[in-house]
Amino acid sequence: MKTILEARNVSKVYGSGRMQVMAVRGVSLSISAGECVALMGPSGSGKSTLLRVLGLISRPTEGSVIIQGEEVGDDEYRRARLRNKFFGYIHQEFAIIENETVERNVMIPLQYANPKPGRQECRSRTRLVLEQVGLGWALKKNASQLSGGERQRVAIARALVNDPVVVLADEPTAALDGKTAQEIMTLLLSIKERGAAVLFATHDDRVAKQCDRILHMIDGRLGE
Repeated sequence: MKTILEARNVSKVYGSGRMQVMAVRGVSLSISAGECVALMGPSGSGKSTLLRVLGLISRPTEGSVIIQGEEVGDDEYRRARLRNKFFGYIHQEFAIIENETVERNVMIPLQYANPKPGRQECRSRTRLVLEQVGLGWALKKNASQLSGGERQRVAIARALVNDPVVVLADEPTAALDGKTAQEIMTLLLSIKERGAAVLFATHDDRVAKQCDRILHMIDGRLGE
């Protein structure tokens, strides 16, 4: 399968001097179209930081990210365009807007799409993806009215609404009960059928065992 996402010798450093922390250390990896990869490791191992770098949310201190054979570079406009076009990002902390409706939260990536879908298409796609995660009933609910597990499903719906090429999922089932977690896993794994890729950061062996490949991260370093 064609490689769609690469990291080449990526490092990420926070702080300076005695306060310097190297969260990611010289990581190189590649992910192919239609592949599901689990990234496992203890808390503080650098998993979330690596996902943020790969998803163009954070810039690497060293190294480069390559999307479909082209290096991303430093131009912020290009990074923002690629971030919205290619990636669906499921944040561990949900990152939803509490005082907005579920519909408006999920619709956000469509508002920045290029070309931007029409109003009716935006609503139709939003409704469909909410039904897929079991939240069709919550379309007009305020996000602040939802439980933790329901908010997590809103975050998952938002990540999928734009039909991303790569889904980066940071502990996507952590706030869900076992039955709902498996339903969400089945949904996320199903996007492989259209050639998309999924990278999970997870502690959950049940999630990892359903992936095509498992990578382990310890102290910012990556291994099979």
